[in-house]
Amino acid sequence: MAAVADDWRLIVALDDDESSRELVEWLGEVRLEAGERRPLGERVIVSRDGPRVFLYADTEDRARRVESMVLAKLGHPAAGRVELARWHPAEQRWEDASMPMPQTDEEWEAEHDRLQEREEDESLAAGYGQWEVRVELSSHDETVVFAERLEGEGIPVVRRYTYLLVGAVNEDEARELAERLEAEAPEGARVEVEPGGQMVWEVAPQNPFAVFGGLGT
Repeated sequence: MAAVADDWRLIVALDDDESSRELVEWLGEVRLEAGERRPLGERVIVSRDGPRVFLYADTEDRARRVESMVLAKLGHPAAGRVELARWHPAEQRWEDASMPMPQTDEEWEAEHDRLQEREEDESLAAGYGQWEVRVELSSHDETVVFAERLEGEGIPVVRRYTYLLVGAVNEDEARELAERLEAEAPEGARVEVEPGGQMVWEVAPQNPFAVFGGLGT
């Protein structure tokens, strides 16, 4: 699984929307000399959500340089409101910068397994899949026939004019299902795995995970 382009995130929690807006405006107006500008790299992405400001950088050194700039602007009392996090690609989430990255194959696999378990738990709690498989077919007739075939095997689908959606509790299950559907779909079909929405399991709200009954071995 790929990491996001900017692997480090600085979160600045302020008192209110106005304070965060003022910080973003200040960041947008900062002008640095070449010697000061170069260590920050090509870009530092800034976004705002209510009283929180998010700054994204591609290395720890650049993130910490940005942190120093922000603290200098806000003053010492802001130190407890600034959090540095690092993206963990195997678990697909932001974690405190002090958390070590996996170093061995076993550690990477364990972190990946934790992600799959978390996605499954979230799917079960939400009542819909965190991932889904999209099957795009060449014609409406092919779509109808393939959908009826899957439903006959106990796999609930959402059917639209020339594509189907099938839900999965986590990415591993989605990719396993996609591999099977790609082999069974009519020639020319396009199969993609993507983070899911709420569409698929609305067709079977009392038993949303019936999709796995048709996977087989």
